[in-house]
Amino acid sequence: MLSKILNNLLRPNYAIGYFLGNSFPNYFRNRYVTKTKKFGINKKYFIMSFDCDTDKDIEVVREVDSKLRKLGISATYAVPGELLKRGKDEYTSIKHLGSEFINHGYLSHTEFDEKNKNYVSTLFYDRLPREKVRDDVFNGHYNFIDIFGEEPIGFRTPHFGTFQKTSELNFLYSILKEKNYIYSSSTTPVSGMWHGAVINTESGILEIPVSGSYDFPARILDSWSYRFSPTRKLNEKDYFNQFTKMVSFMNDSSSSGILNIYADPSQVYDWQLFFDCMEIASSLENTSFQNLVKNYE
Repeated sequence: MLSKILNNLLRPNYAIGYFLGNSFPNYFRNRYVTKTKKFGINKKYFIMSFDCDTDKDIEVVREVDSKLRKLGISATYAVPGELLKRGKDEYTSIKHLGSEFINHGYLSHTEFDEKNKNYVSTLFYDRLPREKVRDDVFNGHYNFIDIFGEEPIGFRTPHFGTFQKTSELNFLYSILKEKNYIYSSSTTPVSGMWHGAVINTESGILEIPVSGSYDFPARILDSWSYRFSPTRKLNEKDYFNQFTKMVSFMNDSSSSGILNIYADPSQVYDWQLFFDCMEIASSLENTSFQNLVKNYE
C-alpha cells in the first residue's frame, strides 16, 4: 500500500520528498537499490568529492588530499573559477597526482567569517537571471581550460540544494549539453531516493545525486550539516554513526549503489573523525565520476 501511495505522487518537490524520505527511510533505501540495479549498477562504489569554496580550502587542500591518498582514496574537486585561479599551484599539483576536477562555476559564492568561524553563502543560481547562470557556467568552463589545458566534462552547481526545481535542472542540463558535458552531481539525496544512484536525464546528461544519511535518507551526509550549520540538530558523533551505517548498508550482499559523499576541505582538515570515516569507506570501491560514467554511459 505504501509503495502505491508514494508511486502515485507527481514528482514531489524538495519539501515533500524531504518529509517522506525521513518518515519512511527503509522504503526509500530499498527503492534506491532497486532503481540503481535497474540502471545497471550492481556494484558498490565510493566517491569522495570536495567543494573548495573559500581561500581557506586552498591553504589545506594538499594536506587533506595527502591524508586521503594514504588511505588509498583519490578524491574529486569542485572549485569556482576565481578560486581555481588563486589556488592554481595547489590545485594543479593535486590534479597531476591523478585527482579529478569538475566545473563549479566561475564566481566565488562563499565567504568564511574567521572571527565567528562561520561560512556565509553569497551567490545562488536560483536568484540569478538564467543568462547570468549561463555566463557563470561557461566562464567557469573556459577558466578550467585555461588552468588545466583540457575541457571539463562534469559539473556541480554552487549551493546546489537551492537549484533543484525541474525547470532549473532542465535549464542546467541544456547548457551543459552545449559544451558536451557528460555528467553532473548537482542534486540532493531526494533525487537519489526517487531515482537511484544515477539518473539518465532527458538531455542525456547523467546526474549523480549526493548521498543522504542512513536514518534520514533526505538529509545530506556532509560536513556542513553535521559540524557547522548554526541550525544543526545533529553533531559530529551523529555524522560518524550515520556514515558507518551507510557503509554497512552499501556492503550488504543485496545492496548496490554509490556512496557519493562531499565536504569542504576547510571543514574537515582538522577533524580526525572524518578521516576515520574515510578509512571505513575504503571497504568500498573508490572511483571518480569520470571513471564511473565511462562504464555506464
